[in-house]
Amino acid sequence: MAGERKIETEIEIDASPEAVWEALSSAEGLKRWFGLDARVRPGQGGSIWLSWGEGADWESPIEIWEPGRHLRTVDEVPGKDGAPPARVAVDYLIETREGRTLVRLVHSGMAADSWDDEIDTLNAGWNAFLIHLRHSLEAHPGQPRQLAHFRHPAVSLERPEAFRRTLRVLGIDDPSQLQVGGRYASSGVEAIRLSGEVRLLKSPINLTATVESLNDGMLMIEIEPGRGRCRPSVWLSLYGESGRQAVATTTAIRKLLESEFIHEMAE
Repeated sequence: MAGERKIETEIEIDASPEAVWEALSSAEGLKRWFGLDARVRPGQGGSIWLSWGEGADWESPIEIWEPGRHLRTVDEVPGKDGAPPARVAVDYLIETREGRTLVRLVHSGMAADSWDDEIDTLNAGWNAFLIHLRHSLEAHPGQPRQLAHFRHPAVSLERPEAFRRTLRVLGIDDPSQLQVGGRYASSGVEAIRLSGEVRLLKSPINLTATVESLNDGMLMIEIEPGRGRCRPSVWLSLYGESGRQAVATTTAIRKLLESEFIHEMAE
């Protein structure tokens, strides 16, 4: 629609359309790659509820439900300055391509004057989550996931500095050496040993990488935007035996970030 902005991205997955649909449309499937918690009332007219903790949860009505082909959720977002509510939709479109499954995502309906930083963050976030979706289906099909995570309160720093320091405190000392498809390894952090392959690098917004040292888990470092401030967060998706370390790893991540940013807490 004219005067709106949207995000479009896609990913190929070595899994059947049925497996991809289950991951997108069931509570257990969603919890393996997306939110901390999920509930689904399936079918057109139903809804998907997702939570990232700390009151960050919402329920989205389902407008299109075509199993194995097309899922659309729609939210109404209050308009600015008395404007009518905006209709923001997320479409997942599924098709096959040379024996693999293609997932195309379209997030539409954002206002034309949307803050660029928010759009960039959404774009990086969707690409990161689709990478998590593929990793879950290809590397850990059917396995539940445990999350070790911590979203630090807002800090009075610009995002590049917060990104650099979050990487550093996790033992990734030289971000300039990171590249998509390249290797990385943390150093100097006793509580958490991280190593694997970089899958997404959108500095200073998002780093997503495998964690081979934790049973081929997934790491996502995200610096959430704000005006004059930002919010560092670290998410570790753990599968199998490594999931037993989720609580201890969460505690270790929290201590590292709180110690690093103790003097930059935003008011």
